[in-house]
Amino acid sequence: MVKKKLQNIPLGVKAAVIYTMASVFSRGLSMITVPIFTRIMSTSEIGMVNLYNSWYSLLNVIATLSLTSGGFQIAMKDFEGERDQYQSSVLTLTSMMAIFLGCIYFLIPNSWNRITGLPSALMILMLVVFFFAQAQDFWLLRQRYEYKYKLAGALTMGSALASTVLSVIVVLSLNKANSDQIVVGRLYATNIVSIAISAILWIKLYVKGKTIVNIKYWKYSLKLSVPLIGYAFAAQILSVSDRMMISKMVGNDAVGIYSTLYTVSSISLLVWTAINSSFIPYLYQNIEKKGNRIKELSLALMGSYAIIAVMLTFLAPEIVKILATKEYYEAIYIMPPIAAGVFLTSVSNMYSNLLIYHKKTNYIMYSSIIAATVNLILNYICINAFGYMAAAYTTLIAYIVLAGTQAMFARKIRFKETGEKSVYNDNAVFVMVILTIIAALFGLVLYRYTWLRYIIICTGMIAGIKIALMTLKRIKS
Repeated sequence: MVKKKLQNIPLGVKAAVIYTMASVFSRGLSMITVPIFTRIMSTSEIGMVNLYNSWYSLLNVIATLSLTSGGFQIAMKDFEGERDQYQSSVLTLTSMMAIFLGCIYFLIPNSWNRITGLPSALMILMLVVFFFAQAQDFWLLRQRYEYKYKLAGALTMGSALASTVLSVIVVLSLNKANSDQIVVGRLYATNIVSIAISAILWIKLYVKGKTIVNIKYWKYSLKLSVPLIGYAFAAQILSVSDRMMISKMVGNDAVGIYSTLYTVSSISLLVWTAINSSFIPYLYQNIEKKGNRIKELSLALMGSYAIIAVMLTFLAPEIVKILATKEYYEAIYIMPPIAAGVFLTSVSNMYSNLLIYHKKTNYIMYSSIIAATVNLILNYICINAFGYMAAAYTTLIAYIVLAGTQAMFARKIRFKETGEKSVYNDNAVFVMVILTIIAALFGLVLYRYTWLRYIIICTGMIAGIKIALMTLKRIKS
């Protein structure tokens, strides 16, 4: 009976569930290892690891030419009978870009090492990953597009598990040997499994596609992806510039503390990613229907997420005690502004969903550039004046700017396209944002009163569950 029901589940639903599980599993492993690494690595070493990850995220935008963004799925549709050839051809583009970045680096390696704050061993690792990793990205994207979830899901979870176990073993071994190469060892151990898999897929894509250069595919891909590079680059600057600037202006010890607490504060994003993925189909299918429930559902979903984000903020002392050591506990006061900024991701996502619906993604790029510029300027001024903890507040301000500009652009485009002022209840969203920020920042006071925090947390959890259940009933009806 159960087997029959499982067989009747649509293929697309099965694929979505497996890919979500694989993503949550991978992210979950990284969270599980936090208490291990914070106890066997110094804050400076963890800072170096996060600095590497920040530079990788930023430079990867250039290395991929944003070819792994939405344009790839469109190409899978337009070149339905030529997918193998298309994949191998665009893989040449990303491989050439990795070689180009390598040439730039090896011309003046010492200068780039000073700029990034990374040693040559880690810069070379990054370039090798750039060369091979896109093969795995292209392969996974195609598997997902074609609803081939079994091998892709197994490979994603298996490689994540192998990389995690190997990195823990290597760090423990190097720590026992009193080595000064723990950071290099951890990052190489983390990436070696992925590099090996990507290298095999890199060869496989060329063997199947038998196409190294195809100008038609290149023009098509670059036309779609190049406009997205500006957006992706600005988004990454907004996301990681604080850690880079802290490294230069304060030191890697501060980066280690800040980035670890930033990761803890962002745990709730796993929840929001799932919420938003479920809401988008409903939004796009019902946006033009009269009598839809988009306004009330969007408020209920954002309200539920706001409660989760705030409750996690109030639990910060306990979470940090479990995941980290006393060095990190002393900096828990940066978590409330970070958590408030993370909540604003839900607001900006709601409005960017509208801009995507109306195919006005350039406005998403504009808002990201504005927010990233504000963040860079404020970081430079405030970190110098008040220390690295100020970056948490400048990040909050930048996310307020991002959500605000996207809401403004979405209202403008919606009115221009349909004459309707907004799909959402903008006034209620504005009030919710204000209340959530105030509630999150209230944690700065509540950290001193444990029992009061627990009472508020229990009340909030009950309210969140009730809102979630009511929302599910409305969606089903």
